[in-house]
Amino acid sequence: MARILLVEDFDLLQALLSETLRQAGHTVDCAKTKPEGEVALRTSRYDLLISDVLLPGGSGHELAALAEDLAIETVLMTGHPNEVRALRISGVRHLIKPFRLDDFMKMIDEVFAAT
Repeated sequence: MARILLVEDFDLLQALLSETLRQAGHTVDCAKTKPEGEVALRTSRYDLLISDVLLPGGSGHELAALAEDLAIETVLMTGHPNEVRALRISGVRHLIKPFRLDDFMKMIDEVFAAT
């Protein structure tokens, strides 16, 4: 299956999402900050970046820009109202927190179906 980088600073959500992805057969690496995510993106090859928008040390938007330069698909997640509006306008693939796990996996499946 796919190799995925998950960047999420909330431990419980990171654990839940990474385990869900692993159970679906994906290989998952995790990071908690924008700088950790950058290092991972620059040093390993991924098929997909899944990132929170608001991260310690920067934003998921910055990681998404790097992922785009590296030809890596991206899904951004946020629950912050201002970020939700921006993501809807930009057309970036996104999930609005809170979301259901089946909606999360449906989004992941859609990403790979489109590539």
